[in-house]
Amino acid sequence: MMIEEKELLDLCKFIVEKAKSTGATHAEVLARAESELESDIELAEISSVNQGISTSIAIRVFVGKKMGCAFTNIATKESAEEAVGLAVNAAKATTADEDFVSLPLPAVYPEMKGLWHDEVVKTDPGEVVKTTGVLIQKASAAEEGLMVVGGGSAAVWHLSAYANSNGIAHSERGTAAYVVGVAVAQTETGMTPMTVAYDVKRDLGFDTEKTVAEIAKSIRLCKKSAEGRTGKHTVIFHPGAYSQIMQYTFLEAARGDNVARGKSRIGDKIGEQIAVPHFTLVDDGTYEDGLNTTQADDEGVPRQRTPIIEDGVLRSFLWDTYWANKMGVKSTGNAQRNMRQGLVEIRPTNLMVQPGKRTVEEIISGIDHGYFIESVQGAHSSNPESGDFSIVGNPAYLIENGELVGAVAGLMVSGNIFDLLKNIVEVAKVPHRMVTWTAPEIVAKDVDIIARE
Repeated sequence: MMIEEKELLDLCKFIVEKAKSTGATHAEVLARAESELESDIELAEISSVNQGISTSIAIRVFVGKKMGCAFTNIATKESAEEAVGLAVNAAKATTADEDFVSLPLPAVYPEMKGLWHDEVVKTDPGEVVKTTGVLIQKASAAEEGLMVVGGGSAAVWHLSAYANSNGIAHSERGTAAYVVGVAVAQTETGMTPMTVAYDVKRDLGFDTEKTVAEIAKSIRLCKKSAEGRTGKHTVIFHPGAYSQIMQYTFLEAARGDNVARGKSRIGDKIGEQIAVPHFTLVDDGTYEDGLNTTQADDEGVPRQRTPIIEDGVLRSFLWDTYWANKMGVKSTGNAQRNMRQGLVEIRPTNLMVQPGKRTVEEIISGIDHGYFIESVQGAHSSNPESGDFSIVGNPAYLIENGELVGAVAGLMVSGNIFDLLKNIVEVAKVPHRMVTWTAPEIVAKDVDIIARE
């Protein structure tokens, strides 16, 4: 049996008091208990059914301005006392961080609905296996030659608790469930690119039919080959593509720690136009349908809605408590803790792009020549400081005379994210729900394309 929510919070409060009595001047602890029941696919067969249950407790203490961290996965007072001793001793042995100001103070948390669903917790292995089997069966029949080579389905629930020496004591819980399909198909010259489609929800209301339709559509296009042309062209980026590019470029520049270190190209651009007026990007940790929505971040700070780019104007960066204190601003509730190291990183929650007025089909119908890029490879090699990127569209489709013709192999796309934001000519109407992003396609002009000769 897993620990209960109240027990987890009581353990956190015990750890804080123990740390204070052992010599810590400041102390905080984040504890998590998680369960994931999953069924996996391998080469069109259900390969395994597993349930992973874990507890993790990250402790961070300060002795004056000296910091020490410890971790344990055993949710007992005995293990907690041992971990506290390690953290306090580590703090005493290190050097002082003169930039440390304070841990977060108590605040009011936003009211949330729909984050917890009993039906997910009560899901049994048979239901997960059945869902995965239906996915394999329907996807295999949806397009000739389609093979589901990976994916599966799962039911997940988690509890979290946070307490610190400033008086914060908060706990909450959440659920999620998902279905994922990864597919390929044989062509006359080899195999199609691997395509992925999924649906993820807080409850069990995911849409397997829609997931199957998306996989089949991608495979159908990938089975047809097309030739690309090198040059500057109009490109439609699926959010599955531009989210990867932005993760390693723009979002790094929007992190408060990079701004404070002078590593952000837009660090001095608050209030300036950095994108076209019809582009708005928001980080919303309070979005009730978001997969990363919680009442508090990993420092016990209330989640909030933070416009990053509003009508093309840079409005805010993302902050945790440490860097916000250093720069004289307030945390935006974007702290994410590395549980084993105990350290805090700045991460987005639910990124949302404001939709436009036309569907992607309507947009495609008006393009004489261009490309639709569904996903990319190589985004991790982008330059976070300059914003330069060079990626391969995979899959990438040719658009000719208003229609998707087929897949273009080895299509390279290069550019700079800050130039791309100023070259967006349109945003599509219908958002796609992904794990971190809820966003529609964007259309950019004059994108540098290198096609395989």
